[in-house]
Amino acid sequence: LTERTKMDERPDLAARHKRLGIRTLLVGALTLLSRVLGFVREILSATLFGDHSAVFDAFITAWRVPNLFRRFFGEGAISTSFQTAFTKVEGEQGEQAGGIFFRSTLRALFATLVVITLLTMALIMVMPDQMPITGWHWLGADPDPVRDLALRVMPFVIFICLAAVGSAALHVRGQFTAPALAPVALNLVWIGTLVWIGTQFGCTIDEGDFARHEEMAHTLAWGVLLAGAAQLAFLVPALGREGLLKSGKMAPGAPPVPGVGAVLRRAAPLAFGAAVYQINVMVDGFMAEGLLEDGGPTLHYYANRVQQFPLALVAIAATSAVFPALQAYGQKGDLLSLRRLHDQTQRAVAFLAVPAAVGLAILAQPILSVTLEHGAFGPEGVARASGALSWLALAGLPAGATGLVARAFYSIGDFRTPVWISAFALLLNIGLNTLFLVGWGMDVDGLALATAITSWLGLAVMLPVFYSRQGMPRGPGGTLDSMARTALAATASGAAAYWVHRYASESFSPLWALFLAMGSGLGAHLGVAFLVKSPELQRVLRRGAGPKP
Repeated sequence: LTERTKMDERPDLAARHKRLGIRTLLVGALTLLSRVLGFVREILSATLFGDHSAVFDAFITAWRVPNLFRRFFGEGAISTSFQTAFTKVEGEQGEQAGGIFFRSTLRALFATLVVITLLTMALIMVMPDQMPITGWHWLGADPDPVRDLALRVMPFVIFICLAAVGSAALHVRGQFTAPALAPVALNLVWIGTLVWIGTQFGCTIDEGDFARHEEMAHTLAWGVLLAGAAQLAFLVPALGREGLLKSGKMAPGAPPVPGVGAVLRRAAPLAFGAAVYQINVMVDGFMAEGLLEDGGPTLHYYANRVQQFPLALVAIAATSAVFPALQAYGQKGDLLSLRRLHDQTQRAVAFLAVPAAVGLAILAQPILSVTLEHGAFGPEGVARASGALSWLALAGLPAGATGLVARAFYSIGDFRTPVWISAFALLLNIGLNTLFLVGWGMDVDGLALATAITSWLGLAVMLPVFYSRQGMPRGPGGTLDSMARTALAATASGAAAYWVHRYASESFSPLWALFLAMGSGLGAHLGVAFLVKSPELQRVLRRGAGPKP
């Protein structure tokens, strides 16, 4: 489609290519809008609840439970497994069989999610306040708000996981706008709830007013459920237009449509391997609730959200984009192409992720101050969270790289290796958390440091195992040279950002000083990358110039 000679001969192909490019830009813009709105909702939450609210600590801790299940059963796990099976069914048996398969999967998943939600809610009610043997107050000194809020937000899992499967089906049918807009709807409802809370309670109330904060958190919990329902409802018209909600049966004599058991079985290891970072984050959250002073869970959550913003835009987006191609190469046994695509993607992600990590680490304090220090959120919270963000910034690159390597394993049918490496990383993270918080008395930064160490060690184990697999060919080469050039450019970027912010903060507002620092860092990175002939930048410039006549 991209060869000009073919486009000249086939105007319809050129038109299709143009429409595809416009659609890609539209979906990318909507995805970016969703990410920005998600960050806006965190800013509003910080403004309303502040930096050391025990009630919002409880809400954040409770929210981690359905959020983890979302990673397990929704985004990336069930949806990926379903998408593969759905594509196969429609390719072999047609769209009618695909519709039957979609509806049977939806029914089975709904029943499974209801059971899991009820069992989890029952477990939340009967779990002891203290862990056996250790005596650890894993829900904090006052566990009742955590239990209450966890029960309130747990049904969110049902809405978000069904929405994930609906989005996966629409993607296979070539419909991308509705799945991209659905998270926007979720964030708008969530933001609307926070705005309403602000109009009712204000954002300057005393954080010691436990009862009012508890009422605010209860309202927010209802808003979260409404937001999840809105995301699912937004997909219904598109699913209806595709005929996926219309009941029907296969013609007599047609081969039976596969069941959904294979989807669920395939999703289990995929979910655990891909969600290891989220499991670590949840463990960190519970340890923060039980071992840190008020505000610890909240500040750790905000630091993670800031760190995940560039991670989602770069590493997660790139991994999702190349996974279908990796699967195709793996199914054909074309390991050379698979290895080449994996390595090129890792290098491209590093070209953007390394300077982003350096910038986050150096500008952690001004970033948190500009974005969160409003209303009830004060400078003390910024000071506590800055160290955590600096350490978490260093975890961004290995976290994204590990996700891509795990997908490469899945592409060749190996689900076990990422699971045991993930289990190793999880146990290591728990041990380091205990050492830093209990043994060394560290604050939120101790949790972040443990995450950074765990992320790097997990990548150090997983990547060599992947490269040393039997039959895996050597890569195209040049990876170390590319990484060295990227590191050099990122170092210049960090130095420029640091010095510009240091002097700009004396003459400009905090917001403008931050913008100038970020802009100078980006310029320095691209400039040095151009001077050292970074392969990733050269590839982008060649594509931008177009093919030679």
